[in-house]
Parts: sequence; C-alpha cells; structure tokens
Amino acid sequence: MSVKSSTIQFVLSALLLLLSVLALIAFLPYAAGYGHHRRTLLQILLTHWANPTWQHGALALPIAAFLIWRMKEAFSKIPLKPSAAGLALMGFAGLIYFAGYKAHLIYFGFAGVQLFVAGACIWILGWARMRACVFPWLMLTFAWPLLFLEESLAFHLRLLMVSCAGGVLDLLGIDVIREGTALVSAPDPVSGLEAGAIFRMNIDAPCSGLRSLFALMMVSAVYAWSRQKVVWRRWVLFFCSLPLAVIANMARIFLLIGASALFGQEFAVGSEEKEVSTFHFLSGLVVFVIALAGLEAISMLLNRLFDRRKSATTQRQNVRAAIVPRHP
Repeated sequence: MSVKSSTIQFVLSALLLLLSVLALIAFLPYAAGYGHHRRTLLQILLTHWANPTWQHGALALPIAAFLIWRMKEAFSKIPLKPSAAGLALMGFAGLIYFAGYKAHLIYFGFAGVQLFVAGACIWILGWARMRACVFPWLMLTFAWPLLFLEESLAFHLRLLMVSCAGGVLDLLGIDVIREGTALVSAPDPVSGLEAGAIFRMNIDAPCSGLRSLFALMMVSAVYAWSRQKVVWRRWVLFFCSLPLAVIANMARIFLLIGASALFGQEFAVGSEEKEVSTFHFLSGLVVFVIALAGLEAISMLLNRLFDRRKSATTQRQNVRAAIVPRHP
C-alpha cells in the first residue's frame, strides 16, 4: 500500500471514529435519569459541567488534545500498525454502552465511550501508538462526573475537616464546640461572649473540599506528567494530590476562622442575605496555591533524593571501571 493511500485510509478511519463518538455522545438519546424523556450524554455532561464540583470536566478534552499535540514529534516516529484487536474492544465497549442504555445508567455510557475510543485508537493506530497516548486517554476520564460520590464522599470529607480542624484548634488552645459538621467558638463567661460570638463555621458540602479535590487531581496529573519522566514518580505526585487537597482545604478553613475573629462573620463568610462573601470566594484560591506549592516541593524532593542517588551510583561505577584494569 502506497503512502498516499495509507494516509487517505488513516484520515477516513479517523473521521469515522470522530463521527461514531459524536453520535454516541451528542445525538443518541441515552438516559432519562428521574425524568420521562431520555437525554443524550452530551446534554447530561453540559448540565453537570455547570456545577462547580464538576466544571473541570469541560477542560478534559482540550487538555488531552494539547498533550497529544505536544507529543506529535515522538508520536510520528512510532510506526503505524493497525490492529484488529481494537475491533474486539470496540465491540465490548458497545455491549457496555447498550447495557447502560437499557438500564438508564449513565456510568455504563461513560465507560462504553471511554473504551470505544481506546479500541478505535488500537484499530486505527496500533498498540504502540496507543501506549504512547495512554496518558491523554486517561485524562478523558476526568470529563465524566461521578455523581454518586457527591453525597458519600462529601459527607466523609466534611467530618474529616471538622475533626482535623477542631483538633488543631484544641492544640492551639482555642476552645471550640463541634456541632455536627460545624465549628463554633466556645462561650467565655468572663468576657460575656456567647457560643459562636467569635466565629461559627458550618462546613457544608461546598466547603468539604470535594470541589477542589477532583480539580486538583486533574491538575496534579498534568503537573506530574510534565515535571517527572519516571513513571512511578508521576504516580507518587498524582496520589499526593489527595492529602494535599485535604491540607489545603484545612488551611482555607483556618483562614476563614481567623478572618471571622478579626473582621467579623459577615466579612469572612457571608450573611443570610449574601450567601458567600467576596473574601470567602477568593479564599478558594488558597487551596490551589498551597496544593501546587506542595506538589512542587514533593517533586523537588523526589529529584533531589533519587537523582543524587543515581548520580552517586554512576560515579562509583565510573571510578570502579577506571580502577579495575580491562583484560584484552
């Protein structure tokens, strides 16, 4: 097969893939949820991407496309060897997609589309090129909103925030009362202050850290991919985003408590008329600043520990090679 005909076949296959995925997501009514009319997966995605908890999902596809563009030179050096195994994976993905269609389960639809893209890439590009673009493919998983985590995970994060923040305040000698998922300043009979007079921090769902958790996971994945070349170091950085998100969100809670004590509850948090104050909104930036600073510190630590060890090992090997004579 000539180069020209091979290029035409590749372009036609890519267009077929694009049209197939577009049909699965944008045009085929898929799930009804709690309603009576089915909605397409694209309509479902757009609805949930408008939610601050899942709005980072709208960036998943552009980021994946940018990563593939960055890899274009290395990607072009890998031979194009289409594999029929991709057709089998596409068929399996179709079964999952159809099962979700019959059961009105959007997560089966998400999984079906994700696997269909992988199978199509293997069929058109081959295993070698698919392995090269595994990371951009994995980035697409951040596009799918995992709604079942909103209640369960958010509630446990709220309890964790209350427990950790309350424990730190106790260590600092600040009397605090825990009321469910709220932290309230303790009463002071000497000065005549009632409970909650200094601060009253209700750690509800938006303050649980769930919104920043998934966004930070996506950011840390890209950060680890760009800052580290060793695979296991990338995974270490990625999983460090979980505790860093908790630590950063705790720092935000302490910032709001401190601002409440200094400038008042209305300035720091807001009032009943004004749900969220400007300071409360801007304090969300602290989460990302602290988390990114933590990722950079961990990345530098990994480089210092293991690059130095590797350099020392290489130096010892060079010295040994110079001392031990070579026999003809």
